[in-house]
Amino acid sequence: MPETVEIVEYATSPPVPLTQADLAMLQTIPPERLQVVPTTQSGWFTFRASSYVGTVDLDSVRVRINPKVDDLRNVLMMFASAAGIADWSLRTSDYASDDLVEGIAELVLRTIDQATRRGLIHGYQTREERLPTLRGRILVGDLATRPWDKWPVPCRYGDFTADVPENRVLLATVVAVRRWALAPSIRRLATELEGRFIEVAPTEAALPEAELIRMSPLNEHYQPALALARTVLEGSGVTHSDGSLDAVAFLIDMNRLFEAWIGAELSVRLWPAVQVSEQEGMSLSKGPTVRMNPDLVFRASGTVVLVGDVKYKLTGSGIARNADYYQLLAYATATNVELGILIYCQADEAPAKTITIEHGGQRLTCHPLPLAGDWRQVNREVDRLARTIRALAGSVAEASSPQSRQRQRQS
Repeated sequence: MPETVEIVEYATSPPVPLTQADLAMLQTIPPERLQVVPTTQSGWFTFRASSYVGTVDLDSVRVRINPKVDDLRNVLMMFASAAGIADWSLRTSDYASDDLVEGIAELVLRTIDQATRRGLIHGYQTREERLPTLRGRILVGDLATRPWDKWPVPCRYGDFTADVPENRVLLATVVAVRRWALAPSIRRLATELEGRFIEVAPTEAALPEAELIRMSPLNEHYQPALALARTVLEGSGVTHSDGSLDAVAFLIDMNRLFEAWIGAELSVRLWPAVQVSEQEGMSLSKGPTVRMNPDLVFRASGTVVLVGDVKYKLTGSGIARNADYYQLLAYATATNVELGILIYCQADEAPAKTITIEHGGQRLTCHPLPLAGDWRQVNREVDRLARTIRALAGSVAEASSPQSRQRQRQS
């Protein structure tokens, strides 16, 4: 068994010896996910973590990066909630584990199992091949260019099959999860699920296919599983393969997970009074166009009343944090609103609760949402955030109402 090096996000590990095979495997890990830094002692290195958590299995070392939370079930709750699993509060407690990756693996596999238990979805796929009997339409063009090659007959036909993008994505996810270092019971579940996709061909482009899938009545019950699958495929990958050596990594960005979770939770809590839009594209300039995508845009009665930026961790203090204020101010300017809210989980030093922009007058509010404590405490913090946003949105809507404008003119 390889030696396990445990670190937490944004931390640096003690020095460890690495082999040449380890270093070769690390070449394909993007440096923004995990950095390896040489020490003054030859052959010894330190690992420097970022916002990515998970595991990287090398030749002689397993690097395990843990999130800075008291209870790993909170991260699993975020993972499930962001994927739209409606009964996450009941189900995810079954996946409590000392190993985050193992907990995620079980959650993903059981969600795929639930989606496909009654059978795989089928669809028509267009195929072209030579057949001994006529099926569909004859490819006359092929016969014209090769008149001597009349049999088997070139045909184009629609095949009603389980080999559709949704199933190919789920199969690729099961295969990826099965390659992680898991407990035997979870590995058996992955093997059993893989056998369920016997009619589905493997694909090397699972992630691009996942991005192209659109929800329909046919695949609606697949949506939670597909959402989890996209996250797994983004964070998984073979980092090196050389004979018997096989290194696999699964790293999930806590920044993106936190953003997706906040968007999903606020959308449910604020609807229908306030509508939440995530990563909405808009222009900052008139021309040439400078594009931007605010994390959250809040609308009431079809009018933008508030814009939000979500940060998992605020680093530095004072002038070092100016970039966060600049970004939120740009969002408020582009959406022509006077209020912006910066939602954060961790901070090196807590920022001021509200700042008012000189001359422009925009008010930027900072709201902490820590993941400390159990999920009930975290849930109450999200409720408090939703009440704050509802109050801010209500004050803007009231100020922009015809009655309010008339009172302002009279005064």
